Amino acid sequence: MFTPKLIALDLDGTLFTRTGEITPYTREQIRAAADKDIAVVLSTGRPYAGLPLAEAVELGIEYAITANGAAIYRIPDKACLREEGISPELAADILLHLPTKHLHLDAFIHGEAYTQSSSLHIVRHSNTLPESVKNYILTTRRQVEDLAAYVAEQHLTLQKATINFEQETDGTFIGREEVKAYLEGRPEIQLASGGYFNLEFTRTGITKADGLKFLCDFLQIPLEHSMACGDSGNDLDILKAAGLSVAMANAEEEVKAVCDYITASCNEDGVGKAIAKFI
Repeated sequence: MFTPKLIALDLDGTLFTRTGEITPYTREQIRAAADKDIAVVLSTGRPYAGLPLAEAVELGIEYAITANGAAIYRIPDKACLREEGISPELAADILLHLPTKHLHLDAFIHGEAYTQSSSLHIVRHSNTLPESVKNYILTTRRQVEDLAAYVAEQHLTLQKATINFEQETDGTFIGREEVKAYLEGRPEIQLASGGYFNLEFTRTGITKADGLKFLCDFLQIPLEHSMACGDSGNDLDILKAAGLSVAMANAEEEVKAVCDYITASCNEDGVGKAIAKFI
């Protein structure tokens, strides 16, 4: 029986239910893993500011792979162990030339999330984002008037950017293909989706898998003794890299296809059941 020494957990659609909670049973299993000296870490597209900090400390979760691997943090003191961001010059160039009409853009900088206030209505009126995700975005962003100009003027390194799109009445995402084509034409960045038809980009070569390898080295745990749980496109690399890969029952089909094991859904203690099975 495979017994992991490190377990990496995605948040939205994986550790969190659709209402943004961690089930009591999953909490119990995370504590049980910690009691066996198994390192449970978070692995998310969110910035440090979007982590469930109090719950992580309560459950004994000390480390987080954030922004799709661009920044690794020790949770209790926000110590950044590694940052691999997009340079200020490149970030400014991409954002200033990005077709911004009909989209909501978040920029993750130094563990915080910045957004343009004029585009928040796209999040509020989204028919795709769960209410818990809408609330997370609306309550954790630092608002500026012109996000691209702010990044350029302040000469800021960008850990990650996330884009959500305005929708037509028939559900079509306005301008998504145009933006996707523009970003795919920039070889300096790496494009992924974190679910809900969004687009996310980091510096080329930076993924959650890269973050997992760093943390395994940092904690002196062989990569083959790691386990990862996920549900969406930005989890593909870490699931392929981990010693054991677990997909949620609610995961995208391309995620299930690369995984060793499929657990229950995020609403049905999927993470807790996977931990119980393998520890």
